[in-house]
Amino acid sequence: MDANGYYVYLPAIFIYKDLSRLDFVNQMPEQFDRKYFLYPSANGGYLTKYSPGIAILELPFFAMAHVLAPVFHFEQSGYSPPYRLAVALSTIFYTFLGLWLLSKILLLYFENTTVLLVVGLLLLGTNLLFYTVLQAGISHNYVFCIFAFSLFFTEKWLKTERWEFFALACAGIGLATLIRPTEALLGLVVLAIVWKKWWNKGIGFNTIFADWKPILAGLFAFILALMPLFLYWKLATGSWIAYTYEEEGFYFDRPWTIFYGLFGFRKGWFVYTPLMLLGFFGLYYILKDKRLAHIKSAFIWYMPLNLFIVLSWYCWWYGGCFGMRPLIPSMVLMAFPMAALLENIKAKALIYNITICFSVFCIGLNIFQSYQYQQQILHMDAMTWPAYKYIFGKPKLNDAQKLELKKKLDPPGFLERGKKLDQYFK
Repeated sequence: MDANGYYVYLPAIFIYKDLSRLDFVNQMPEQFDRKYFLYPSANGGYLTKYSPGIAILELPFFAMAHVLAPVFHFEQSGYSPPYRLAVALSTIFYTFLGLWLLSKILLLYFENTTVLLVVGLLLLGTNLLFYTVLQAGISHNYVFCIFAFSLFFTEKWLKTERWEFFALACAGIGLATLIRPTEALLGLVVLAIVWKKWWNKGIGFNTIFADWKPILAGLFAFILALMPLFLYWKLATGSWIAYTYEEEGFYFDRPWTIFYGLFGFRKGWFVYTPLMLLGFFGLYYILKDKRLAHIKSAFIWYMPLNLFIVLSWYCWWYGGCFGMRPLIPSMVLMAFPMAALLENIKAKALIYNITICFSVFCIGLNIFQSYQYQQQILHMDAMTWPAYKYIFGKPKLNDAQKLELKKKLDPPGFLERGKKLDQYFK
């Protein structure tokens, strides 16, 4: 699974001293799938397609596991139970840190009860829960945390104009990019907020660099956060720049995949995370609230382009996973219209009560479908509307039902691997 690819840096550096070639994986039992997405390298070893951002975040937990493993009579192999527990604990820690940071931002604009409700809904009513509890080590929860981190310090900079806060926000953008290159789009959120502030102050292009300190500090922090990736590429390939995704790429000429990614039954965001509909309807109140003008700008700059790029990936359903996992970080931004909706309809008892009932239903559906996915009832990548109807509400399937379900599935094809970016400019 992907978690092994993100994690491989830690045992390679601290246990096997083999980051440049990753030959140590040849000694590992195959059932642990440690060769997942390791490609033959020009130097004769292996090259991992994943960036080292997650490994950096997991490092404190890895260190504790490495110290405690012999105390509890486990191997210091990097893959014995203490290390697996460390990955799980790191996922839980960063998920809750992200939710805490998000709550601190929301409290600047909304009431305590509204913020508590939104944070609870995001945790229990979306696939954030699945990737916290049932599939640890996947990147999206970590990026959710980094998104909240960057937004938190951007808000701090808005209030104080201290360059240190802006540098931390930019470091977050760099770290998000270090985890998943497409998460560089987080920079649009920060840039939109900064631009809105400058616009309100009447600052134009000719005066932007008069206040050069935050710009320079932010640029330095962003580049510094990315340096581990350039160092790894140089060590493993001899080049400072490398494309490690082999034949995988994008199809920017197939916009219909955006519809599939939002509404399709294979992985549709609004199908498997219907709670996000609250955020969609809450946009009306974001547009009206002058306090949130910068969030409106961030939403306009970030969300359409993020959806376009994420859902233009050749494997737009992102393999075997529950729900549209690459959109988990976007829920940081979606929390604002959700909160705005809930706060503005409080006085309308009927609408508010219907919304709460819908939210409770979404929590139940999310937990139940997480269970169905774990039990291999809800298929990882071949769901259709007939299959969705057939398994809806079913906690288990007998052999005859499994055969019937198989007829209703639509397995995706992987023959077309997408275009690399340079092909669009030939």
